[in-house]
Amino acid sequence: MLEQKEAEERADAFLNEQSRTWPSSDVRIIREYCFTDEGRFIAPYNTTAYLDQGADDARLGGNLPVCVDLKTGECSFLTCAEAEDFMDRDLL
Repeated sequence: MLEQKEAEERADAFLNEQSRTWPSSDVRIIREYCFTDEGRFIAPYNTTAYLDQGADDARLGGNLPVCVDLKTGECSFLTCAEAEDFMDRDLL
């Protein structure tokens, strides 16, 4: 079972790799909004321009958080259905 620190590191690495080809590739995990649920570490993210400077025009919309399986370490993005479930439970 991964500890939170290692899960964060894996989420960071996954996001950095996946975002290389995005138009807004300067993104970062929002550590204070990360949480665990049912053996998964969930890591929301946004652009550094929005997070550091509050630039609303740089804010991402519709981005799905990174999900790290705490047993296997496998990373992916949440599905829309999973994100909706978390929103329904006020976790996102």
